[in-house]
Amino acid sequence: MPTALWTGRHAVEEEVSADIARTLGNELGLAAAPAAMTLSAASTGVPAGSLLPPRERFSGMPAPTHCFVYVDAPTPRPFELRAAIMSGRTAIRRALGLGTLLYAVPLSLPAPARVALGRAGGSGPTPFEGDPVVAGRLNADAQLVENANALAATTAGQRKQIISAPGVTYDRTWAVERLLAIEPLPQGPVLLVRTLHRATTRGWTLRAAAVLDLATRVETALRTVRA
Repeated sequence: MPTALWTGRHAVEEEVSADIARTLGNELGLAAAPAAMTLSAASTGVPAGSLLPPRERFSGMPAPTHCFVYVDAPTPRPFELRAAIMSGRTAIRRALGLGTLLYAVPLSLPAPARVALGRAGGSGPTPFEGDPVVAGRLNADAQLVENANALAATTAGQRKQIISAPGVTYDRTWAVERLLAIEPLPQGPVLLVRTLHRATTRGWTLRAAAVLDLATRVETALRTVRA
């Protein structure tokens, strides 16, 4: 489908979950789509033992959460994904839409102190903040910082024209809290990335390849940092 929106008879959890798994498989060049499961909107949004944090009480999304799609993939490198699915209507049909995406990628590194991208602001990329040694190594790689900021962009929507008032526009945008951080969990350091899907010429992307590429670049930048 051209956008991450499921309407009418397609607006069912099974089809949404299958499409997300299939899209992940295509983006990452996998021989088969990874297994995906749905979790209730009333749940914590993660199964037991997950590296992902529990769901937020207030999501920031413009529609109610219908459910979550959870993926725990072993290849091309281990990662977890929680996709929030929104419920609503388009015209007279019920619809499900793709909301926030939260990735957790284990890092092959000594456990560093927590670092995270700072708040977005200004005209240039926001640097990493936190432990000065770790943040300094990451900020020394300008391309890494630029890629991280691109992934951490969490504003969606577009300006549309009001039909009843030609020439008048209004914002149909929404934003969620930014999160791109290295968390020193008991299981080891984990890269957490909250992002949103993006439209492409062939449909839409979950940005999985960009997230995994960023994890590899982070490991390269920090490989010589002592725990």
